[in-house]
Amino acid sequence: MMDTSSVDGFLARALRNLRAGKAANWPLDSAANWQSVWSRIEYHGIPLALHQHAGNLGDWPQPLLSRIAEEARLIVLWETTHHDAIAKVLEQLQTAEIEAVVMKGTALAYSFHDEPATRRRGDTDLLVRPHNQARTRAILSQLGWYRKDDPHGLYYQEGWLHDAAGFFVHSIDLHWEPSDRPVLHSILPIENFFARKQPMPRFGEAAFRPDTATMILHAATNQKWHAQHGYDAEDGRLTSPKRLIWSVDFDLMTASMDSEDWDRLTEHCTREGAGPLVAEALRGAQEDLGTALPEGPLAKLEGARLSRDLETYFSDADSLSQFWLDLRKTKGLAKKGRLIAARGLAPRDHLVEKYPSAKGWPTAALQVRLWLATTGRLLRRMVSS
Repeated sequence: MMDTSSVDGFLARALRNLRAGKAANWPLDSAANWQSVWSRIEYHGIPLALHQHAGNLGDWPQPLLSRIAEEARLIVLWETTHHDAIAKVLEQLQTAEIEAVVMKGTALAYSFHDEPATRRRGDTDLLVRPHNQARTRAILSQLGWYRKDDPHGLYYQEGWLHDAAGFFVHSIDLHWEPSDRPVLHSILPIENFFARKQPMPRFGEAAFRPDTATMILHAATNQKWHAQHGYDAEDGRLTSPKRLIWSVDFDLMTASMDSEDWDRLTEHCTREGAGPLVAEALRGAQEDLGTALPEGPLAKLEGARLSRDLETYFSDADSLSQFWLDLRKTKGLAKKGRLIAARGLAPRDHLVEKYPSAKGWPTAALQVRLWLATTGRLLRRMVSS
C-alpha cells in the first residue's frame, strides 16, 4: 500500500497535470487501494477540482470516480445554499452601515477560483470591527443564526450556525481580529484588512475582501498554524505540512499579483519579520503545482529575518508555550485578564473530552484538575529550562 507521502505526491502530480489539460494516470502500484487515496483527496479539499477533469481520469478505479462525483454534487449544492445564507447577512450588515470583510476560503472562492464551489471549505470567516460585535450578533440572531459551542481556546472569534434547505447547517466564524492569536496581531493588523478592501462582485454588491497581498500573508500564517495543530477531516484531525487546495489558492493569488502588490507584500513582511514564513508557503505551492513565482520578491522574502516571536511560536507546538507568548503580546491588563479567563475556564464538554475517565466529576473538580495539570506542566518547563 502506498504511504501517505506517496499518495500526496501522486495527487499533487495529478492535479498539476489536470490543470494543464493533461491526463492524470492512476499509479502503477496495484497495492494502492482507492479508499486510502480518497481519504487524502478529502483531506486536501480537491474532490470537485478532480471531478471537473473527470475525462482525464479514465483509468482511475470506478468506485473512486463515483465517490468523487457524489462528493462533487454535494459540494455544489452546499455552495448554493451557503452563498444564499451568507449573502443575506452581508446585505443586512451593509444596510446597518456595519463594515465587514469576508476572509479566507469564501473570499478565495469568489475572487480567484473559476468555480467557487471548487474552493472546498466548511464555513465563512467574517471580520467586523470590535465596536460592531453586538450589532452584528443582533443581526445574525434576527436572520435565524444561533451560537455554536466553540472549542476551548478561542479569544477573538466565535461561531454561528444556520439551518438551510433542511439538509445543511451553515457556519460563520465571526472575527473581531483577523487572527485569533495575539502574537499575530501586529503582523496582521485589522486596519490592513479594511484599508484596501476589494469588492467581490461575483458574490454580491455587499461583499468585500482584503487586498491580495494581505490575503497571501494571512493564508501563509493560517497554513503554518494548521501544519502544527492539524485539520478536521472525515478521518478525524489530520496533520501534514500543507493541503493541495491551499497550494491552488497561492497559485491563483500570485498569478493575479502585479509589481505593486509584490512590493507591498515584501515590504510589510520584511518589516514585520514574516518573510521566510510566506516564502515557505509560496515555495510549497511551486513544488506542488509548478507555480510561477517572481524570483526577485521571493529572494527578498527568503532573505528577510524571521521575527523571534514567530520563530518561537511556530517552533514549539505546545499550547501552553504558545499561550504564554500570546499573553505577553496582548496589550492592556483588561485584555490580558480576558485571555487568562478564556484559557483557564474551560467548558465542561472540553473537560470531559480531556478527562473521559472522570466524566462523573463535578465541573468544578474537573476545572481544578486542569489547573493543577497546567501548573505542573509550567513548573516542569521552568525546571527543564
